Amino acid sequence: MADRDDLDTSIAEGIITPEQAAAIRRKRAETDEPFKLVGNFGDVFLCIGLLFVYWAQGAFMLVADVPILWVHAGFAILFWLIAEFFVFSARRKFPAVVAIALFALSVHKIATLYLGDISLTGLALAQMTGTESGIRVIEHLAVITGALLLALLRFRQPIIVLGLGLCATLLAFAFARLYMAEAPARMVLAACGVAFLLLGFLLDMKDKARTGIWHEWALWLFVLGSPLTVHPIFLGLIGEQLAATRTGSFTEFIQLDLEGLIWAVTALAAGFSLLGLLLDRRSLVASTLLYLSAILTYATFRSGLGFSTAAAVVPLTIGILVILLGVGWDHARAALLRIIPFRRAFRPAHFDR
Repeated sequence: MADRDDLDTSIAEGIITPEQAAAIRRKRAETDEPFKLVGNFGDVFLCIGLLFVYWAQGAFMLVADVPILWVHAGFAILFWLIAEFFVFSARRKFPAVVAIALFALSVHKIATLYLGDISLTGLALAQMTGTESGIRVIEHLAVITGALLLALLRFRQPIIVLGLGLCATLLAFAFARLYMAEAPARMVLAACGVAFLLLGFLLDMKDKARTGIWHEWALWLFVLGSPLTVHPIFLGLIGEQLAATRTGSFTEFIQLDLEGLIWAVTALAAGFSLLGLLLDRRSLVASTLLYLSAILTYATFRSGLGFSTAAAVVPLTIGILVILLGVGWDHARAALLRIIPFRRAFRPAHFDR
């Protein structure tokens, strides 16, 4: 199906009328959530080249007779210029996004020269109660967040929201961990997730047909907001149960009778799934699958089946159900919208458009 740039070009050249282009866009939006990032293998090929250029940055510092700062700054400028070309001239979305990510990483390398090196993935954020370690993480996250914000303001690529929102959320969480324990600080993640979902919902309401640019911004906001909302809630439930039973090991935990937790997790998963159907956003459903699979495996094991049997049967069953839901998504939405009194607040079902 022709993309937006092709349609705009066709209109400008008089090949099709604006009305015909609008009809094509409506038809394209009818079937699914729009999710086009890679145009063809040429995009992947360009990204491979970008990764090799970034890889050369480390070796270049050993052979270039210039300060390390200049090397990192030079590569950051190079990736910015490449992003300029891919966004505004070549119209290559995926290589542009990779170039922007490599620009942010190069800027972070500059920051490490002054802030000191740190492994953001290796440092457990849950243990950041110490002021010194917490402030170091905040400084590094602030640098990456600032670089991505600058890129968002310049390039206006919706997918940048994914990285920017995640870094900003981790930054807020890091601030919270300086002053409070992990459990209450996790609610900061949930609050950020809810904020992203609400913003995504508002953007969806501006373009219910999803033929304009707003739907792509909303898509990434839902992709980011769904796990940020779901994970703290589910982890909080499990953590409270562990604390209440004073159980410290997984082996002891699976021996407990946790009927209330089973029903709570199942009810929450069902609620998020219904919300995902109402909003026509599959990311809300996908974010609950890990916890639903785990808790149903536990429930099946408690019913008398062996753990290995439960661990095999439950994921298989959930996988089949997900496939069936994916295939019959439009039918399921149409059925749900027919029985709710406020259906006009949501995007019409495919069969009603």
